[in-house]
Amino acid sequence: MKSMTGYGRATAEANGNQATVEVSAVNSRKLVDMRFTMPRELNALEPMLRQTIQQHFSRGSLNIVVSYKLSEENRRLQAAIDMPAAQAAAKMLTELAQQTGLQPPTIQDIISFPGVISENMSSSLEPLKELVAQALEAALADLSAMREKEGAALREDLLARGKTIAALVEKIAARGDDALVLQRQRLRDRIAALGVELTLDDERLTKELTFYAERADITEEIVRLQSHLVQYEELLNSDDAPGRNLDFLSQEMSREANTLSAKTADLAITNDVLVIKAELGRIREQIMNIE
Repeated sequence: MKSMTGYGRATAEANGNQATVEVSAVNSRKLVDMRFTMPRELNALEPMLRQTIQQHFSRGSLNIVVSYKLSEENRRLQAAIDMPAAQAAAKMLTELAQQTGLQPPTIQDIISFPGVISENMSSSLEPLKELVAQALEAALADLSAMREKEGAALREDLLARGKTIAALVEKIAARGDDALVLQRQRLRDRIAALGVELTLDDERLTKELTFYAERADITEEIVRLQSHLVQYEELLNSDDAPGRNLDFLSQEMSREANTLSAKTADLAITNDVLVIKAELGRIREQIMNIE
């Protein structure tokens, strides 16, 4: 199990060229969402980066920053002087200087003229492709290690909360019959308080008690909660990415807890259910960080 949050950074170098990739990840309910920050000339590498990242993540929001440094040789290859354009610019600027009485043009004036310096980015950036790929893999490995470490801590916390809920459910189940007897007695007391004389074998009282017992029976909710808790622990111990399934399961457990709370009038059970709801709330917050 992995957390969706983490950070990884790596640099790859060869022949004086250097590429650095940083990847930060935060939780998200969506599928993998990627945002890239890198020099415009590296935009062609984005499909390759996306494909690699998709192999490591099933969901989460990622911010990827790519930067690079070229060797001196490759920096020289980046720029080339167009000699015919330079000669034409020199002639034009010289004639303009003579006509206006200004100083003759300098080399800086000539190479600043549009079209004199041409950029050859493709050849100079070719060595960076492999370096960026290497740096990305290393950054993702760094990120994965952090996510696994945080995921292990999340698993331990969630397992402990699941055991707390399981113990409370067992406690409620043990009290369920007593609570039902108590509710029946309360119904009889209310009928007596109204001054209605009914014997224990009165058909009307029997029907009312039967209806009330069925409405107040929490056995079904107890069984479902126990079943959900078994699935919950299995998901936490699985090697898959259980985040979505855990999110759904926690919602189902919350529904059962709400129904259980609504069906019982027993104060002790109500208090235990409140603790269960609080634990489920914390569980859902933690699950938001699980892939």
